[in-house]
Amino acid sequence: MNEIIKDTQNLELSFLSTGLFDHVSTPDELIYRTEGVTGLSYLQKFDEGSPIKKDKAFPQYKTEYVNEQYGLIVEISQRLAKTRPADLESKLNEARLLMDEAAITLEKHAWMVIANGFSTTNVEEDLPIHRLSDGVSLFNTSHPSRVTGVANRSNRLASNAVYSESNQFAAMKQIREQLNGRGQEVGYQQRFIVVGPPTLEKQMLEVNFSGLRSDTANNDMNVYKGNVDVITSTYLSNTSTGITNADTSWFVFAKTPPEKMLKYVSLIAPKLEQGKDFDTKNLKVSLDANYSFGYSAWEWAVGSDGSGS
Repeated sequence: MNEIIKDTQNLELSFLSTGLFDHVSTPDELIYRTEGVTGLSYLQKFDEGSPIKKDKAFPQYKTEYVNEQYGLIVEISQRLAKTRPADLESKLNEARLLMDEAAITLEKHAWMVIANGFSTTNVEEDLPIHRLSDGVSLFNTSHPSRVTGVANRSNRLASNAVYSESNQFAAMKQIREQLNGRGQEVGYQQRFIVVGPPTLEKQMLEVNFSGLRSDTANNDMNVYKGNVDVITSTYLSNTSTGITNADTSWFVFAKTPPEKMLKYVSLIAPKLEQGKDFDTKNLKVSLDANYSFGYSAWEWAVGSDGSGS
């Protein structure tokens, strides 16, 4: 059992390698809090001998990440360990599966932040999303600002556009022209990541990695090649989430934003432990973790449910 625990100490989570999530591994409280702020205004002209105009940043909306406990236990009887070696090996395999299930749970929970991004309610109560306190969904046409006079802003593609080469360009343009909570351009000029379910993977790869422009008879250069990465996940599919339009939903993220929108807050990293029950003398192997998922910004992404409505 000690060997199994040692072998599973380093849990690899693929969602962390995408660059979409900020991993907060040292929160100092059960509830981890973030709060956005606006930038300053444009520089103001001033006359000789006159004072320079004062300015300040304005607070924006908060997110509270409530870290919650998750876990499973596998039990092995003392008598089984002594008398049935074949059954013991099967039980030890169950212990190994605990870490596999931890990885699956965390992957599903992470991608649910995006898949559930068109709603303000959780698809699965056991996998809660901790949302920005602006009162609207992650991908929405009416994100408010706390600065008086700033109009609502949108990061949802018009008409729930289906995925295509031209619509991907519209999503990228929408991020480039996005406004912050002060009503000024965020000014993003770097590369992008397009994200979607397995049903869109072939089309996304063709659009972004073909040598020439896809879906056309001419030989125009493919402007996306080398400028856009593609990420797909089974945890964004309808089969995994049960969300209507999940298989047609797609998303574009800024690859190198000033801050990562999505967060994985890990109060206690997944860990395997063993102990003997005093009453039954059975060996118990447990895996537990304490964490939360959510988002603290929305300006660096655009989404569409692909329904074309």
